[in-house]
Amino acid sequence: MARVLRRRGRERHERQQRQGAPRPGRHRRRQDNPPGFPSAGAWALSPSPVVFIHGEESFLVDRELRSIEAACGITSQEDMNRQVFDASEKDPAEIISSARTMPFLGTGKLLIVKNAGSFTASQWETFTRYLEHPNPSTTLVFIIEKVDKRLTFFKTLKKLSREVECKPPADSELPGWTSRMAKEAGLELDSRVAQSLVMRVGNDLQLLWREILKLRSFAGDKRLTVEDVEQLVGESRGTTVFALTDAIGVRDLRGAMGALRKLLELGEPPVLLLYMIARNFRLLAKARQIKDEGKRLSPGEVASKMGAAPFVARKAMDQAVNWPREQIEKAFRALLLADVELKSGGDEEVVERLVIDLCAKKR
Repeated sequence: MARVLRRRGRERHERQQRQGAPRPGRHRRRQDNPPGFPSAGAWALSPSPVVFIHGEESFLVDRELRSIEAACGITSQEDMNRQVFDASEKDPAEIISSARTMPFLGTGKLLIVKNAGSFTASQWETFTRYLEHPNPSTTLVFIIEKVDKRLTFFKTLKKLSREVECKPPADSELPGWTSRMAKEAGLELDSRVAQSLVMRVGNDLQLLWREILKLRSFAGDKRLTVEDVEQLVGESRGTTVFALTDAIGVRDLRGAMGALRKLLELGEPPVLLLYMIARNFRLLAKARQIKDEGKRLSPGEVASKMGAAPFVARKAMDQAVNWPREQIEKAFRALLLADVELKSGGDEEVVERLVIDLCAKKR
């Protein structure tokens, strides 16, 4: 009987251990936070032994790393339990050896492997053996800017780690995303104020965050208005690009040429300006089609059909009044010709002639 009880006790203990031990690739995922907003609280509940971060948005990568650091009890970049490796300079064996050692007087150890995309297939095979049985006291983070999801190592890493994709929000999602960022910082922004901020700053997430912190310092208990944003937030290149496309949309030649000259003085390449002008005409073409169809659509339905933020869709619908279908087709032909000229060695004059042509009252 005693042997039976001891055996059952061991079995119960082993079962509890299996249930309590974290398993690779089976960690709790955050469901209540939008993409790009890591929750340190969720990490603290169940820090993963292996994390795979990929994406080109450095602002989101940095936020994710700060969240992981908090979960691992890392208080500074000089913490002895925090190590950063460059995959192009370190051998996997050295990283794995460090990952297997216990943390020094801390709750957890954090190893960050940057440029992990430079590892070869055989080097990833070396890591695979560790990934299958990671040290639960260590959080090993792989960071890859661009990843080919067809590769074997990606599939293996995705299976044996917690995957985080740091993908920036689409332009149509930026105002809502900005409102959530502001709320996280303790600042309430209504949709109009968030739209105004995005219009002035553009899609630079790091710059957006800095401006939000600046607005928070100014606001105090005051509810911010569009006028506050216009007064406190300086114009960026993105603002001037919007000024250019808006002026072309209403055929304001003076305004368009002024914005164009400012952008060229700022060093914006003509090919990028051509791309932004073409992008606006694609929106105008969609707006024109919606108008020609004559259906009664809500602002939300129009924005959804155009694949743009509501304020962008509304502006395009207003501008489409100035652009019958045949004139939009002529504009696309002019854009194509300008593209060919730029690729053949043309310079700023190509874009200047294009803007003059597009703003002509009679075409």
